[in-house]
Amino acid sequence: MQRNALRLLTVFKALALNTSLVFTVNLALGRAPDILFLVVDDLNDWNTLLDSGSPTKTPNLERLAKQGTLFTQAYTISPACNPSRVGTWTGKRPSSSGVYGNRSDWRAAMPDRPTLMQRFREAGYAVRGAGKIFHHHLNGAFHDPDSFEEFLPMRAQSYPPEKLNQAPEYGSRNTDWGAWPPRSLVAPRRHGHGGPQAGGWGLLRT
Repeated sequence: MQRNALRLLTVFKALALNTSLVFTVNLALGRAPDILFLVVDDLNDWNTLLDSGSPTKTPNLERLAKQGTLFTQAYTISPACNPSRVGTWTGKRPSSSGVYGNRSDWRAAMPDRPTLMQRFREAGYAVRGAGKIFHHHLNGAFHDPDSFEEFLPMRAQSYPPEKLNQAPEYGSRNTDWGAWPPRSLVAPRRHGHGGPQAGGWGLLRT
């Protein structure tokens, strides 16, 4: 019997160097609705999807929202990447999971806790993912292979050799801001590059 498919893809926001997650579920033989689960990293509410007066225009997200369910009061349980993602996929807040920081091994803390994706698999879905779903500590050390049947890892990130923001007291290169990469290093857009790579990979498995 053809099973349902669940996919997580990474797409890139046009106005900020943050990644988003796309998580889709296709159900078998039309017996139940397909599901697209979209979680955006650091999007906040400064956009026209959630605030019509915002200067950040998001017409594609608005069009997508009209076709499904939009959660307008979904708040993160932690300002850090790893515990907030762990909370989303396991339903456990940091005070219950023990995962408070980005270096906490969440699976070691909860070896028997099923993820949302595992629940979908138990219900008959084929789960596929791409991009930054779990925190990408140590090049994917926190990835959970049991949550997916297929997974396209996040591509290597491109950082400038030195920080651009001229603020030595704040952050590191991955919390930097400035114009990057230089135009001389920007490759022409083509299929199989960046966000479209993950999107195309997912579509081929629909």
